[in-house]
Amino acid sequence: MATQTAANPLREKLVKGLGYQQAGELEKARRQYKDVLKKAPKNADALHLLGVTYRQMGFPKRAMDYITKAIASDPKQSVFYANLARVMLDLGTDADSLLAVTNKALSLNPKEREARNIKAIALTKKKEYQEAEFLYQGLIVDYPDFAEAYQNFGSLLIEAGQEEHAVNFFSKAIMLDPSNVNDFIQRARCRLKLKQYEASQYELTEALERFPGNTEVDHEAARLLFSMNETRKAVEYARKTVASDPKNYHKMITLGVSLLMNGALEESLEAMMKARKLAPEGNETVEWNLSLAYLANGELKKGWALHRARFDDPQTQVHRRKFKVPEWKGEDISDKTILVWTDQGLGDALRTGTMLPEIISRAGKVIVELSEKGARFMQHSFSQTQCRKSAMDEEMMAKNTDFDLHVNIGDMAEFFRPDIEAFRKAPCPVYTFEKDRARDYLKRLAGHEEKPVIGFSWRSKNLAANRARYYLSAPAIAPILASRDAIFVNLQYEAIDKEIAFFSEQFPDKFHFFKDVDLFDDLLGAAALTACCDFVVSANTSVADMAGILDVPAIRFGQQEPALLLGEKNPPWYPSMTYMHPYVDRPCADFVPEIIAEMDRQLENWTPERRNRRLEH
Repeated sequence: MATQTAANPLREKLVKGLGYQQAGELEKARRQYKDVLKKAPKNADALHLLGVTYRQMGFPKRAMDYITKAIASDPKQSVFYANLARVMLDLGTDADSLLAVTNKALSLNPKEREARNIKAIALTKKKEYQEAEFLYQGLIVDYPDFAEAYQNFGSLLIEAGQEEHAVNFFSKAIMLDPSNVNDFIQRARCRLKLKQYEASQYELTEALERFPGNTEVDHEAARLLFSMNETRKAVEYARKTVASDPKNYHKMITLGVSLLMNGALEESLEAMMKARKLAPEGNETVEWNLSLAYLANGELKKGWALHRARFDDPQTQVHRRKFKVPEWKGEDISDKTILVWTDQGLGDALRTGTMLPEIISRAGKVIVELSEKGARFMQHSFSQTQCRKSAMDEEMMAKNTDFDLHVNIGDMAEFFRPDIEAFRKAPCPVYTFEKDRARDYLKRLAGHEEKPVIGFSWRSKNLAANRARYYLSAPAIAPILASRDAIFVNLQYEAIDKEIAFFSEQFPDKFHFFKDVDLFDDLLGAAALTACCDFVVSANTSVADMAGILDVPAIRFGQQEPALLLGEKNPPWYPSMTYMHPYVDRPCADFVPEIIAEMDRQLENWTPERRNRRLEH
């Protein structure tokens, strides 16, 4: 007669509980394990599985208690230590403690998957990237369908500043487990940092469809649209994400900056002030964006007071230089040498350089450090200073030591431009140009006494998608040349041959291109050519700044610029400049008729007198 195996009710309950657990019916699983423990309080498997169940239910402290008891009952099971490490990770346990537990698991079973995974996470926390990477590579080889290994490898690569590689691992994780929204979010953040906007658009569209109403996905969509200068749409998504998560200061910042660039200045300031209340005290990202909101609303004193926060905001692209001497705080410097330094682009340096006469009048000596071409240009205007190329080491520490104090050129506004009235009282222009050179250029423009000379520029050298929407192509700006009988002079630096050929063919009698002027590197030449113009039409680039500092009437077109406009309709830095904002929901080319209308208005009673006085012609 065949023998029968005796029934094991405790074993059956464990198996049943495990089935419930795997099916996601956690409460039923918990009851099965509890029943086992009533009969056998030290049953290691029941203790362990109950602990894992509690972790899945969102109770990590209870989970730790039961898994620890399981280990006490049976200390030879590697999976127990692996799951203990998982719970410790949930609780935010330090990396060294995680390593101790995962190493114990791996001493019992070197192939324990979860222990290897969490050990790599711990090593990443300790910035021991090479060893962590080795572990992830091994996991992927041994378990090619383990989605979390790809996800965590991607997180490691972000930590190591290798977002371009991290994108691939998050994409693989999504292929293996498209239900994990975090992988979509992390990939979107990598794309944003890499400025891979087009690819991110397609991927986030999928995420928005797959995870409708997910506040984190909505937030990434808002951030992407903001970066692409699609500010109207960015505001829509930012409002949704703030409505879902009103206490999150990151999302409130996104709403604030989106409103700011969409022209809702007062509402932007309200959002940024809310973000400041929600954020940890002294958060530099909040302080920097609040500075911009204050400036945009004309609250200059408050805005300038926070303006230095840009140096500590990881999102800003500025040079934070280091010095061994103190920063100037407005004290007497009549017997001191002060270094004035720049942190952004040429246009910013030219604009804020309009304050140099004031610092020169206060200091014993002024040294200005900026780009080499900028230094050559400024030296011509401010001969009583020493203008030179910036000198710093790899750590941004100043190499030169021939000064007592330093001040950033833009931060001088706190002392010299505390309100709009200070702008009105400031002298303009303070820059000079080579008048003989300008007069020579003018002579080459036949008919300049009968027709206005109009300089024009349509784009920046940087044609990234987020900036290009506020620029024009050569054909798009052509209607301006076609609109009137005038002399049009190319001021576009680094124009390509195709663009120049287009204007030459379309407007052979109107368009003038000075081949012998390097508009990019020879700023004195660019200034002389700009100075012989009666009027300038330019995109929001340093070409417009050049017109502004020389007091040449100009139309500048572009997006909201808080530090340029300072709550005014037109830039107070440049009395002769008109700032026009293209449509936020239509191509910039659609705005050209508005530019033409304003240009016609300003040139209605044109005479060459202003230009001739400027050139002493």
